[in-house]
Amino acid sequence: MKNTFPSYYKNFKCIADKCPDTCCAGWEIVADSESLARYEKLTGDFADKIRSCLSVDEDGDTVFTPVGNRCPFLLESGLCEMYIKLGGNSLCRTCRVYPRFTTYFGSRCESGLSFSCPEAARLMTESSEPPAFETEEIPAAPVPTDIDPEMYFTLLEVRKSAIAIIRNRQFPFEKRLCAFLRLSGAVSTALRHSDCAAARQIASTDFFAVQTSPHSVSRAKRAQEKYFSDFMKLEALDPEWTSALGKAAELPADAVASFLEKSQEFEWEYERLTVYFIFRYFMTALFGGNVLDKAKFAAVSFIIIRQIQASLPAESRLDKYARIRVMQKYSKEIEHSEQNMKSLEKTIHTSKFYSVENIINILEN
Repeated sequence: MKNTFPSYYKNFKCIADKCPDTCCAGWEIVADSESLARYEKLTGDFADKIRSCLSVDEDGDTVFTPVGNRCPFLLESGLCEMYIKLGGNSLCRTCRVYPRFTTYFGSRCESGLSFSCPEAARLMTESSEPPAFETEEIPAAPVPTDIDPEMYFTLLEVRKSAIAIIRNRQFPFEKRLCAFLRLSGAVSTALRHSDCAAARQIASTDFFAVQTSPHSVSRAKRAQEKYFSDFMKLEALDPEWTSALGKAAELPADAVASFLEKSQEFEWEYERLTVYFIFRYFMTALFGGNVLDKAKFAAVSFIIIRQIQASLPAESRLDKYARIRVMQKYSKEIEHSEQNMKSLEKTIHTSKFYSVENIINILEN
């Protein structure tokens, strides 16, 4: 099987108790069947503790019952008691794999790191160079799939063009996002008619040359207000996240403008974030949804994230760590909540406020 992954992927190593966050709090940790079978065979007091901490949730999954919103094995030191006593192989699949993710496409797969992990986010934004990808053979059998091969290779070609657009530093980042949205909209229309040939031809179009429609400041303001309203209605793991959204939504226009001017110096951070979104989600249109919705999600995520960054205290706005922390918290709150992702997918697909025209209007204002 061929596996494609970002160049920084293999450099990840959990920093354990040195991590400024923890993946063992706030999230439900599901125990996979193989791990459960191992736990059943264990003996001794600690084995009894493991089994006593397991319960079945409302979805029928076996989970580690949280204690005060924390995994029962998370020590005050920030280390994992199970890891200390039984070693890394004792962990359930979720804990062994995170923050890595892999998506399978038959005889090919793609692996990456989630922005929700602080150390992964640091690695992903360590360099200002355009992010690169590698492909290698791995000893794994193909995963059965009913994916249309022509559609798969068409989307690969389109995604390559999309990433090239986002990496094109001849243009301001907002203009790159607008070109990416136009590309995705045109391709989505072609694929809705199963016209892969047209989609591949569209992928070679110069979307930077497309003329911009007249835009409206008031219309952009209404759409952005709707975005923040929708995000504040989502499930929140941390009350501070809701507070951050509210503060960003009320930020005066002059404060935003000042930050936007400064943000041109670190546009490459947004470039890396958006390439991450494209790499992680664009090809999943093969399993449902469409490429335009994936593109809208990336663009709206950028709008929300940058506005929150602009609302940071003055001494933090120009601090790279503080900016990346916002990206990491966004990923943790949004991407790692199935409920939030489903809600956003539906809203982005159906609400007129999330039209390409409205998103571009915000980006160009």
